[in-house]
Amino acid sequence: MWGAPSFDDSFRRQVRDGVERNQWSELLSLLGTISLSPSSDRYFCDLNGDGVFRVKDIRSALDELFLPSSDVATRWVKFVPIKVNIFAWRASLDRLPTRGNLISRGVTMDSPLCPICELTLEDSSHLFFSCDLGKSISQRICRWWNIQWEEVSSFVDWYTWFSSIRLPSKLKAMLEGVFYTAWWHIWSFRNRLVFDSSPPRRSVIFDDLVAASFNWCVNRCSSSFSWDFWLKNPYLLSLLLLFCVS
Repeated sequence: MWGAPSFDDSFRRQVRDGVERNQWSELLSLLGTISLSPSSDRYFCDLNGDGVFRVKDIRSALDELFLPSSDVATRWVKFVPIKVNIFAWRASLDRLPTRGNLISRGVTMDSPLCPICELTLEDSSHLFFSCDLGKSISQRICRWWNIQWEEVSSFVDWYTWFSSIRLPSKLKAMLEGVFYTAWWHIWSFRNRLVFDSSPPRRSVIFDDLVAASFNWCVNRCSSSFSWDFWLKNPYLLSLLLLFCVS
């Protein structure tokens, strides 16, 4: 085609006027800046600037293209299972299959409202912070740990509030694991409410998360502590956590 008298010969009809003519003129102006050499065709990698292909550069380019990004650093709590950490990470990025996310991807839903309160569109921030269930669970955790709760409406607000809490680092990590466990149980309650034939019991959510967080934490700490110790005064756990495996 480059050797033909005109690029018009590449088409079965002449270019029309209007938008088609303007686009054709822009294409010709771009082609006018191109100079082809008689050398053979070859592959050239321009990801790193030196023309050398590296698998690492391809992997980095794909990660930047497909992986979600966030201003908040990815957090990892060693006192809870991997599945709970991954769940909290997905929730903070709003990557859970909430009704709002499903509808935005073309899934037909009977209602976009939160299945728990049925007041507003369901997304991760609403489910864990704005919904009455999420707020009540967070308040009970704060009363249990004797810390001041503040109203938050998103994961960014929650991380800001959590960063302001003054606790020993390992005890604070354990408290963060308790919140992760709470979100895990709220999501489980939500799923049972949507899919189970009989409604789940809302009154046992807090007791279940306390029991689950105890089992997960006590089995991931090299120093054992009792169930009564866990219930009555988590603050004193800081003395035992000095011997926990980091």
